[in-house]
Amino acid sequence: MAAFAQGEYRERVKAVSAKMQEKGIDTLVVLKETHLCYLTGYEGYSDYVPQAAILRAGDLDPVLILREMDTKCAYPTVYLDQSRVEAYPEKYVGNANRSPWDIIGERTLHIAHGGRIGVEFGSRGFSHSDYLLFMSALGARTAEDATSVVPSVTAKKSAAEIKYMQDAAKIVDRALMAGADKIDVGVRECDVAATVTKCLIEGTPEVGGGPGVPIFMPVTPWDKAPHLRWTDRQYEKQRQTNFEVAAFVHRYYCPLSRTVYLGTPPDRYRFLHEAVVAGFTSALGAVKPGAIAGDIYRAFAKTFKPSGIRKESRIGYSLGIDEGAYGEGSFSLQEDDRTVLEADFTFHLIVGIWEREDSYIFSEAIRVTPNGAESFTKLSRDIMVR
Repeated sequence: MAAFAQGEYRERVKAVSAKMQEKGIDTLVVLKETHLCYLTGYEGYSDYVPQAAILRAGDLDPVLILREMDTKCAYPTVYLDQSRVEAYPEKYVGNANRSPWDIIGERTLHIAHGGRIGVEFGSRGFSHSDYLLFMSALGARTAEDATSVVPSVTAKKSAAEIKYMQDAAKIVDRALMAGADKIDVGVRECDVAATVTKCLIEGTPEVGGGPGVPIFMPVTPWDKAPHLRWTDRQYEKQRQTNFEVAAFVHRYYCPLSRTVYLGTPPDRYRFLHEAVVAGFTSALGAVKPGAIAGDIYRAFAKTFKPSGIRKESRIGYSLGIDEGAYGEGSFSLQEDDRTVLEADFTFHLIVGIWEREDSYIFSEAIRVTPNGAESFTKLSRDIMVR
């Protein structure tokens, strides 16, 4: 069954339809798989082949078009009537002489019956060659970039979405702590990663976990690299591990990051921890409805920059439904982002240091409340030493 009530999906469709009308878009072709999930409940993992949800502004429901075999993934998960789930034949897959984009394009024209067509870009399954095939199917019609339409709606979460993120937070707290506790001299990095992964999928007694982005956990001497995984090396004293972990429930995710040191940490490590947590705390204190995203960054910088530690990357981004990588694309916590925060906006507040001499990572998932900020996770913010 769908993860949310039918009424919630229809409210989402209504909100997206309103955004389309604001932008003068009559028909929207949604291509990102997470947005298919957001609008219809589809939880299949099949974006390596063409698929789309097509919405005509003002319609009650979109039409979902999938590879024939993937309709079996849709029937148990979407809120739509089966008549709104359509398929293209298997013979269109992997054939140089015909393309699923022919069918998706023709169906788009039929649904649009005139008017302006908007298309999402940036989907894994929509390469430049796919774009050319799709545009060829539209014939003389043009299509404009409508990538920002759905993210403009996803930023504000419902009570049901918040609940899934809270469930994911309980899982990620447990998983990261289990990984930290596993670290010891002679233990392989891959065994630590396996411990974390098991916890992420196992979940809690109340709710199971699910698949998501792989964990990152670079270990000394590669701790300066932000997005490495693990090796089969055994741990030795004086190594640090930078955990970046996320738990998933119905594709809603909750990330959490901590650095863990095995052995006696040097003074510089303690200095990094104190500076990072101080900046993090200042940023958190600036969070409230009506605040501008850039204000959060400036509050962080005011506290953190006097430390002299170099950090050029942003300190966060909107989160909620998985994009296959961190971030919904609704807003970014950097100095020039003018997004106005509202209650029940959610974001990843992450202070990551990846420099030639220094590395440290500290993050939590945050919810904007009427009174300020609330962290989804409960893990201690104390220095982590093993």
